[in-house]
Amino acid sequence: MLRGQAARMQIWALIACCFASVSAKKAGGSILLTANSTVFLEKFSFGHNPDRMTHTGHLNVTVWAVGGATGPISAEVLLLDDELHSYTGPSRQWDALTCEEKRKHAKTSDRLDWREVSRPQGKTMKFQIGQRLHARFWYLVLADCSGDDVRLKWQANFSNVDFGFAHEFSAERQYSPFVFLALSVAYGCLVAFQRHVNQSLAKHSRSDSANNKAAHPFARLLLLGLGLALGESLLMTLHYACYMYNGVGAAFADQVAQLLAVSSSFVLVSLLLLVSEGKCVSYVMVASDVHSKMRLLGPFLLSCFMLELWGEYSVSQKATTDYVYTTPCGWALIFVDLLLLGAYLRNLNRTYIAEQDRSEGIFYQTWGIVYSLWFLVLPFTAWLAQAVYQPYSWYMVCTSVKKGTTALVYASLVAGLWPGNVRSYFKLVDLQPDLPALLHRGMEAFTDLSFKKFAQEPLSP
Repeated sequence: MLRGQAARMQIWALIACCFASVSAKKAGGSILLTANSTVFLEKFSFGHNPDRMTHTGHLNVTVWAVGGATGPISAEVLLLDDELHSYTGPSRQWDALTCEEKRKHAKTSDRLDWREVSRPQGKTMKFQIGQRLHARFWYLVLADCSGDDVRLKWQANFSNVDFGFAHEFSAERQYSPFVFLALSVAYGCLVAFQRHVNQSLAKHSRSDSANNKAAHPFARLLLLGLGLALGESLLMTLHYACYMYNGVGAAFADQVAQLLAVSSSFVLVSLLLLVSEGKCVSYVMVASDVHSKMRLLGPFLLSCFMLELWGEYSVSQKATTDYVYTTPCGWALIFVDLLLLGAYLRNLNRTYIAEQDRSEGIFYQTWGIVYSLWFLVLPFTAWLAQAVYQPYSWYMVCTSVKKGTTALVYASLVAGLWPGNVRSYFKLVDLQPDLPALLHRGMEAFTDLSFKKFAQEPLSP
């Protein structure tokens, strides 16, 4: 009995450790501070409180001299924010400023004393942030004014005082755990529903014709996309849970989640392009259709994944508030997304012309157009980030719009395949071969007339 109680106490202690919160976001590393240069170490969005007269955030920084450096040095820790008179992003004008001029742009600064940074414990500086209007991005910067290169090691802890259990989070990601937790629940339900659909189709195919089996790739591909989206949401939830625990998160889970997210979008693009060609609505879909789409979209998948990693971990992104898809590389991928939209609309127009006299023509006029809007989500979010919202709100707004729209499109496809849905235009059974609708109807009419004529003629003795 005592052994069982001890085991339960260990389990509860483990759960408590998993949900415990550290005091701040942690960042650190080692850099070579070259002569008369500035290095942006980290950026963090501190929140605001209009009713609070004191600070809303904490920043503790420790700096060490490493690598056999010999003093003295003339370097400073600068704190900049995204106001116009402080720092608005990389520019030639900023690069041309002297060290003293850059120091004047800082909200606060602290000079590094050689005797302090050369000690084993280094030099620790504590800053308090206070702002009442709205959240802002703050930049932690090291500036060299000595004309000599020096290698330094640094560690920083950021904290938003008023964020409660989420005080480790930068203001633009304060609600990220809730968003991905909600997506995990939504995709978990969709995966369960789609498994039911696939089981129903499999049961039907065992007792029906071979044409039914040929329709299964669409349902399997849909389940794969949902599984990838569910995996991304779960891993991101795990990453943010670890972030609340250690102030760093789980980098491997974050990177795998980004790969799964891009893969899920890749699967959804494939499904929509197949629908635009009339697959599983007017014509039978076969496995070769999936393979052709994978060959076409593979490079796009890889490019999106590399851009997401660059946006998350690139050093250059620590010196700007630009949204990753408003960079030159991001605009290139948006252009590719618009090309995919063009391919989708071209296929949809061809299919509609062939099917406009049949009941499926209504589907291409309505849901075909609705599905095309998904391709505009990425350009739309980039426009939001560029023209409408403040930098500290870009991440949550754009993430919610992209992820939410993708979940809705996936849900509509699951509903379209649901067994017994008589209002759906999707048909994974009893579809005709992939021939133009007019030719198929003509063959049906010819066969029907020939059969009737043969039935009416008397048999000769």
